[in-house]
Amino acid sequence: MRKLIFAGLWPPPPLGTRLWLTLGSLAVVGLNLVYEAEIWPHTLRAEQVLTMLGWLLLLVVVPQALWWAWNWLRAYTGPVWMRLTAKALFMSGVCIAAAIWVLMLVILVGGTIAMLFKL
Repeated sequence: MRKLIFAGLWPPPPLGTRLWLTLGSLAVVGLNLVYEAEIWPHTLRAEQVLTMLGWLLLLVVVPQALWWAWNWLRAYTGPVWMRLTAKALFMSGVCIAAAIWVLMLVILVGGTIAMLFKL
């Protein structure tokens, strides 16, 4: 029964080049923020620029990861009830991810405006 339900879920589809580049850039930005004192000791605004770049990369990675997950879900060939349940759960996850994405966008734009006008 387990083989019937989970048939076609493994292996997952490969990650696209853009998603790999985005995840790699996010890792580099994260490491730069962690080791900022060693890498950027004489650059005063490096933390602000890297934080802004990290937020932008987080905004970009969410739709890419959702697209990858949707392609994985579409390739599933199990029972119909399992496909419908998985798609319903995926859509609820998309709603949650969209709400978080909009919140990140508001924080990013608000922070940029505050930084430009020094509020």
